[in-house]
Amino acid sequence: MLRCALILLCLLTYINAEEITINSKVITKAHNDLRKKYGSPALVYSESLEKSARQWAKKLQVDGCEMVHSQGKVGPSGENLFWASAQKRANTKDAEGNWIWQQSVQNVKETAVVKAWYDEVKWYDYDTNSCQQGKMCGHYTQVIWKTTTELGCAAMVCTDLSQVWVCEYSPAGNVSIRHLSGKVEKIKPY
Repeated sequence: MLRCALILLCLLTYINAEEITINSKVITKAHNDLRKKYGSPALVYSESLEKSARQWAKKLQVDGCEMVHSQGKVGPSGENLFWASAQKRANTKDAEGNWIWQQSVQNVKETAVVKAWYDEVKWYDYDTNSCQQGKMCGHYTQVIWKTTTELGCAAMVCTDLSQVWVCEYSPAGNVSIRHLSGKVEKIKPY
């Protein structure tokens, strides 16, 4: 019986280790609604960038869904990553009174992913054009980056039923200029 249960668990894990369908119109609108606040032009969804995002999301899935940026391995685009754990719940107990935990894939919405990136705004310092020390705000700045014109996204379910989302952006945001003097100037995102 235990052997059958383990086989079934492995089969379900394999079946669930698949791609999540992202609604391109919804994720693009979520970006554009926020970009409008900064006067940044609307993004256009790119199937070519989606293909790059899918390539990296599959690589992350195969590698255990660690949050690692592609660093240009899928093209010269900007990139945002998002991870969500499996949903855990227990509604029954075994014969000894211990909870029996079950996992499933969370139903994460495109708008929630973009909002999570945008919420880094609280750590962005407009005066210094930088993040507060020890905080991250590069996802926020990529979402609103004024010169970015396209995006493409993909998401995969991991073997532990967590999920990883990848959005690629072109042209990339979060860029700096290195002057001949050696000084590095961070370009403002808006």
